[in-house]
Amino acid sequence: MASRPVLRPRRRTSLTSGTTLVLLGALALMLSQGRDGFDKGLFQGICVACMVLGAFLLGSATFRKDTERELGQDAWLPSRDER
Repeated sequence: MASRPVLRPRRRTSLTSGTTLVLLGALALMLSQGRDGFDKGLFQGICVACMVLGAFLLGSATFRKDTERELGQDAWLPSRDER
């Protein structure tokens, strides 16, 4: 039996944090230019990590199905029809 995750970020939180991480990744890429050795590799690694995590958060916020709590009472389900 699969259990649901306890913490599930809201769509707005995922969009904000995803955008922030993508921008931080771009900043890290700009900071890696003109450096050499360990510093350049460190900034490039931070760039890749931020971009991947940011893309995941943006994708999960964009293509995620709303939960019943987020939809509120506006959600209609056939199983709730009173016949």
